[in-house]
Amino acid sequence: MKNIIISLLITFGIVIYACSSDQSSTSVIDYKKEVPKTVTEKIILPSLEDLLSKTNALKTAIDNFAANTNETQLETSRNRLIEAYEAYAGVYIFNIGEVKNKFMNRRLNSWPVFNIAIENNITSGNFDQSTISSLGSAAKNLPGLNYLLFKNTSVAEQLLEFQNNSNRLDFLVLLSDEFHSKITELHQIWSATGQNYASTFSNNEQEGLASSFNMLYNGLYNVIDNCKVTKVGKPGGLENSNFTNPEIVENYYTGNSLDLILKNLESIEDVFFNDDITSISDYINFIAKNDTLSNNLQTKITNAKLSVTAINTPLKLAVETQPVKVKKLHDDLNEVLVLMHNDIRSILSIIITGTDNDGD
Repeated sequence: MKNIIISLLITFGIVIYACSSDQSSTSVIDYKKEVPKTVTEKIILPSLEDLLSKTNALKTAIDNFAANTNETQLETSRNRLIEAYEAYAGVYIFNIGEVKNKFMNRRLNSWPVFNIAIENNITSGNFDQSTISSLGSAAKNLPGLNYLLFKNTSVAEQLLEFQNNSNRLDFLVLLSDEFHSKITELHQIWSATGQNYASTFSNNEQEGLASSFNMLYNGLYNVIDNCKVTKVGKPGGLENSNFTNPEIVENYYTGNSLDLILKNLESIEDVFFNDDITSISDYINFIAKNDTLSNNLQTKITNAKLSVTAINTPLKLAVETQPVKVKKLHDDLNEVLVLMHNDIRSILSIIITGTDNDGD
């Protein structure tokens, strides 16, 4: 009887151990696959829907402004452009894979604006939708719309320019149509009703450079590098030159360059720390067996965001009037960049493939 009891206990123990082992093995997460999948589902696709919605609202506002060219409609158009611009700043980190292959960011947001080309076309009056499509990127889409709607700080003065020149209003409408078509194209790249790159990206089985996780991380890294070098460093005389150049800040005429940098940082923070996804910080903590490194990154991103909000005037003015604060922002962005390039890249076995600033 005693032997039977012992045998039963041993058998029971083996069963419990087997169940426990099986449960343990099935609960292990393949982070390099799960992170891109949940980011696509919970962040990329909803963000693109939001961008398309805001672009639709912008097109409607500009069409209404063309039909009723008054101050109220102009202000509405300006507000809708700001909203669309900020929505695009939130998806810039996903300028990766097929989107990057199609040069979508260069086509949508290549600044500073080439306003001479815009004014020459308006003066001649010899333009149509094909003319707009053939223009260089810096004369259309976000930079072009920014210039046309915010060229004059005064809403009244800007309104007069449109009222006194029908060509300017016609050009604005065509530019709005062009931007809407490009955002629709961007949306269709990811959409299940279009190219369905969301499925390709989520189910990508490739490793190394071609893996979705590596592409995603490079997208995040690229945006930090772009903020540091192009958005802050070059206008502030902090990248290979001591001379400030206010005219090359992003969104010069609107004056909300800092808001766009903040949106960039928030979008990066979302992918690293969002509780609703399998985040990159989850992966870092899993490998490191602690949250020290991810907490360090959170602190550095927070510091950069605080440096953005500490500048209390548009960046185009701050590079001249608040150089110490601009330098602090540049330094804080560099802190994030260095941590991502060194410790985090190493622990995640990432290969940095280059940034939009390479070769500048």
